[in-house]
Amino acid sequence: MQNLIVERPRKISTQPIFILGSARSGTSVLASALRKKAQIQGYSEGHFLPLIYNLMGEIDSFYEKRKVAIGRKYTLGNIPRDLVKQEILQSIKNLADSLFSESRWLDKTPSPEMIEIAPYLYQIWDGSSFIFAKRRGIECIISRLKKFPHLSFEKHCKIWARCMQAWLEVRGNLVDRAIEIDQREIALYPQETARNLGEFLNLEEQQIEQIGVFFSSERPQNTSSKESELAIDIEESGWTSAQIAIFRETCGIVNRTFGYSETSSYYLH
Repeated sequence: MQNLIVERPRKISTQPIFILGSARSGTSVLASALRKKAQIQGYSEGHFLPLIYNLMGEIDSFYEKRKVAIGRKYTLGNIPRDLVKQEILQSIKNLADSLFSESRWLDKTPSPEMIEIAPYLYQIWDGSSFIFAKRRGIECIISRLKKFPHLSFEKHCKIWARCMQAWLEVRGNLVDRAIEIDQREIALYPQETARNLGEFLNLEEQQIEQIGVFFSSERPQNTSSKESELAIDIEESGWTSAQIAIFRETCGIVNRTFGYSETSSYYLH
């Protein structure tokens, strides 16, 4: 029977840039700036790599349910779980790399699952970089509600909190290959933010300058047409008292952990 699997050439070394975060936190403007001004290859949206989250979970579940067979003279007992994971991860890496002609490319997938698999991405791509786009819960959830009105207020709170909490849990594993960029900083301080981003990615001076101009002209996902020095006080958010209570119960701790306030000052200090 003819082999229908086509072997793709494997790149020796690739340097993907992973843009992570909750939706409506500035992931789009970051990806667009890098694609258009730094000429880094990538699609407007990713959403393929979170497959790793499902596959790794299924492998763990499969082996856990068959613990009794692992110590016996079964095939399963001679194929370690970590080896299965390694082979699948390598296949996914090869597929992703094959989409791009350059060694450096980017993926923008704003989801909690993508953040949670960051240690796997770090493991299989030695030259990877991670950009975490963050935004205070109040502004992000207001924007999410406008963009995705079919989801409940509580659901938006849970997704934002999960994204932020997931980042707290994985960022220590990414050593010096990660940077955090607040959507508000892009809007208020475009040149400085472009400089921080460009130096982190070792971009050329001209690319950094162009990204700064892009940040100035292409408004990030603001809740209004222009970012104000004064943030939105939670009491002026338009939320009901019940919604404020849900926000505080679901997002309060992680909101404070990131140094965010509930007042017009945006930050606690």
